[in-house]
Amino acid sequence: MADNERGAGRQREWKLKRGLDAFGNIFGINVCFVIGCLPVITVGASLAAAYAMSIRLQENEEETVLRGFIHEFKRSFKQATIAWIGMLVVAAVLVAEWILVNTQTGAISVFYTIVFYLELLFSALALAYLFPLIARFKTTAKQAAKNSILLSVGYIFSFIKITVAWVAPIALSIIYPIIFLHTWYLWLLVFFGAIIWGTSHTVRYVIGQNEEALKNTEEERAEEERKKEEAERLKEEGREILEEAKRQEREAAASGDEAAASGSGDTASGNDEASEASGNDDSSADASGSRTENDGDDTSEESDGSSGGIRREPSTQTKLPPDQQRQKKQGQNKQDQNKQGQKKQGQNKQGQKKQGQKKQGQNKQGQNKQGQNKQGQNKQSQNKQNQSKKNRPAAKQK
Repeated sequence: MADNERGAGRQREWKLKRGLDAFGNIFGINVCFVIGCLPVITVGASLAAAYAMSIRLQENEEETVLRGFIHEFKRSFKQATIAWIGMLVVAAVLVAEWILVNTQTGAISVFYTIVFYLELLFSALALAYLFPLIARFKTTAKQAAKNSILLSVGYIFSFIKITVAWVAPIALSIIYPIIFLHTWYLWLLVFFGAIIWGTSHTVRYVIGQNEEALKNTEEERAEEERKKEEAERLKEEGREILEEAKRQEREAAASGDEAAASGSGDTASGNDEASEASGNDDSSADASGSRTENDGDDTSEESDGSSGGIRREPSTQTKLPPDQQRQKKQGQNKQDQNKQGQKKQGQNKQGQKKQGQKKQGQNKQGQNKQGQNKQGQNKQSQNKQNQSKKNRPAAKQK
């Protein structure tokens, strides 16, 4: 009998200790939740963090309420805020439809009423497990709403318990303001925490029955997102490669234009030198002609040697990634274009020098012909003068 009394006493003490721990956790969760809701826009993140801490404490995870609440608040802030904003939009639409229903009469009023209640039921199904799922899994607000609808339909009694636990006390406080006036401080201390703590048991049971399926769904979603990100990354890399190729083409075209401009300048300078050389006297023309001929031979030999000496290094047999192979081909094409431009410049210079030499030779031949003509004319005039002198004494003798 004594042992039984001691066991019963220990059991009562254990229950009392557990009840006090639960009350302390409810109080801490309620205070953190109320403080987190003060900016209004953070109500969703605060509710998700409160559910996360409630489930973790019920699973006997040793952690302080404040530190864990802050961690969960930060982790689920983005998706929970998106879900909260969507919830506010849906609530505004429902209020507008309710006002429209009250202003209509007849069959149209019945139709709007049916639509209103269907939308209200659909919103309740999506809302029942929305924030607990965001708190439990790393998911998006849209996917969490879909999973909440499926869980609510599959576990309809659990859905009813969660809905009544939230709607009943809030509706009573709104319909009967006198109740809220006498209990407002309890909302700030324990009521929100008690509702979250009580519904967390039902949420744990439903999620635990479908945790594997929910994890698989989240893994599939994460895999799809990873594939999309990989496709976007590859697309961005392809765009960068195309831009780099276009830039190199523009640089190659600009270098070709510069080579053509330098070739035209060399042509003009060659023509000026040829005109100056043709205006000199015969001796300077001969000397310059001989020098230009020698220079022409030397330059032709050098150009022949340079043109014949262009070689390409044999490509290595090691396999490179496609991006490096493409860049290597572009660099080789650019080098080939530069070499072709240099070759064309050398050919233009050779042609200019040959034209100058040809003009100088023609000028020299013309000058020689003119000198020969003058010498012939001088000889003819001298012969005429000699003949006239010989004829004068003969005439005198006659």
